[in-house]
Amino acid sequence: MLWFMALALCVQSTEKTTVTFGSTVELETVVRDGKGETTRLLNLARREKFVQTPVDPKTVKIECQSSLLQKSGTDTPIEEKPTALAGRTFLSTRTDSGWSVRDQDGQSPPNEGVNLGAWNEISRLLPANGEVKAGDKWTVEGKDLLAVVFPTAIQEATGKLECSCESADGGKANVVFAGQITGKGKEEGSGAITFAVKTGRLTYDLGKKRAASLLLSGSFEATRDMLDVIRKPGTGASIGNEEERRKIGEITVKSHKLEVEISFE
Repeated sequence: MLWFMALALCVQSTEKTTVTFGSTVELETVVRDGKGETTRLLNLARREKFVQTPVDPKTVKIECQSSLLQKSGTDTPIEEKPTALAGRTFLSTRTDSGWSVRDQDGQSPPNEGVNLGAWNEISRLLPANGEVKAGDKWTVEGKDLLAVVFPTAIQEATGKLECSCESADGGKANVVFAGQITGKGKEEGSGAITFAVKTGRLTYDLGKKRAASLLLSGSFEATRDMLDVIRKPGTGASIGNEEERRKIGEITVKSHKLEVEISFE
């Protein structure tokens, strides 16, 4: 769920790039239904390394050299295991609606890999002309960040990020950003999804036209209705299987901690 934060080089680059990713998330899930309210905690720490190689102007090959996930929480003893991405290679292609990912056999990737390649949208955080210099300030609208923030799960994004360039010395620009993006989930029953950046810092290599590092601290919150499907009396396959969906509860997920660190070489 954390791929919305992986911002990296532009896909037009012909260079092979190593992306090292680390994140820490502490989540609280509250379920409210006819039985009352239940709260569960889940802590996730992720460490991964990928090598990306351009294939053509729209497609990149992404090799996962390592991918480890440590988790703990309510009724979950601490454990660390490789994810389903470890040791595998994928092809990610830019489309009008985001990045489409397939493995080497043309099959869909594991859930952890559905957003591979979304890190190639760094230009969406920069000014419209792609140029940055010390003292510049600009705003990025939430609707323009859909390809980066939950590209497969969110729609109708609103909000914005306020960005500014603190310095541009030694061939590198230091861009800070903060703000909030809110959207609606695409799945049935999904409510509002909010992603807030408290502090973000992007170091951008002006000569190579690509990111060097990213640090981010923020928060996440989402709600979803629990639905019960009821078939109306007297209906059946011959007359269309008319169904009614009734809300029987609600699930809220929010973060107590969300931190991301990414480097590009």
